[in-house]
Amino acid sequence: MQLATYIFDGMTVLYAISVLLYFLDFLNSDARVNRAAFIVLCVVWGLQTFFLAFRTRELGHFPVWSTSESMVVFAWVLLAVSVVVNYFYKIDLFTFFANLIGFAVVALDTFAHRGPSASVPQEGDLLLMHVGMAFLSYTAFSLACIFSVMFLIQERLLKAKRFTATFRRLPALDRLDRLAYRMVLIGFPLLLISMILGAIWTVLQYGRPLLWDAKPLVSLLLLLLYGAVIYLRVSSRWPVRRAAWLTVAGFGGVVLNYLVVGMYFSQFHRW
Repeated sequence: MQLATYIFDGMTVLYAISVLLYFLDFLNSDARVNRAAFIVLCVVWGLQTFFLAFRTRELGHFPVWSTSESMVVFAWVLLAVSVVVNYFYKIDLFTFFANLIGFAVVALDTFAHRGPSASVPQEGDLLLMHVGMAFLSYTAFSLACIFSVMFLIQERLLKAKRFTATFRRLPALDRLDRLAYRMVLIGFPLLLISMILGAIWTVLQYGRPLLWDAKPLVSLLLLLLYGAVIYLRVSSRWPVRRAAWLTVAGFGGVVLNYLVVGMYFSQFHRW
C-alpha cells in the first residue's frame, strides 16, 4: 500500500506540472512547451495505469468499488480518451481543458477519505459493466462540456471582434458544435445502458429495482436533460449557444450526481 501511495503522489505532482505547462502554452503559444506538457501527460497516464494494475493485484479485483478508487479510474479513462480524440481531431487547446478536469479529479481524490477498499459485491461482473458504462458516459459528457466551453469562448471572441491568439487557436464554431453534439450522442446511450444494467443488478440482488434511490433518480433527470439537448439540436428549436450552455449545465449535474448525491444521499452508490 505504501508503494501505491508513492506512485499516486508522484503521479499527482507530474499531473500538476503538466497542467502548468499547458497553461503556459495557453498564455503564450509555444510548441516546445506544448510538446513537453504532452510528454509529461503520457508519463502520468503510464503511472495511472501502473497504479491501477498494482492495486488490482493487491486487492484481487479492479479498484472501482469505492469513491476514492473510482475517481482515479475516471481520471485514467478521461485522459486516455482525450489523448485519442486529440490525436484524430488535432484540436489545439483541447488537451489543456481535458487536463484541467482530470487533474481536478485527481487533486480532489488526494483529499478524499482513504478507508479500506470496498469488497466485491455479488454479481460483480454485471455491476462492473454498469460502472464501466457509467464512466464512459461521464467521459463523453466531459468532452461534450469541453467542446461547448470552447464554443462559447470562441463565439464571445467572435462577437467582440477580438481576434486574439486564443481565437486563432480555437476551431471554427460549427466544428466545435458538431463535436459537442457527437459526444452527447455517444454519452446518452452509454448512460442509458448503464442505468439498465444497474436496474437488472438491483433486481437480482434485492428482487426489485431501487426506484427511489437518489442517484438513479438524478441519473434519470440527467438522461432527460441530455435527451432534450439532442432533441433541440435535431429540431433546431434552440440557438446553438443555448444548447452549449445546457450541455455545460448537464456536466455540472453529472459532477454533483457523482460526488455529492452518490456519496451522501444514495443508499448503495459509491461511484
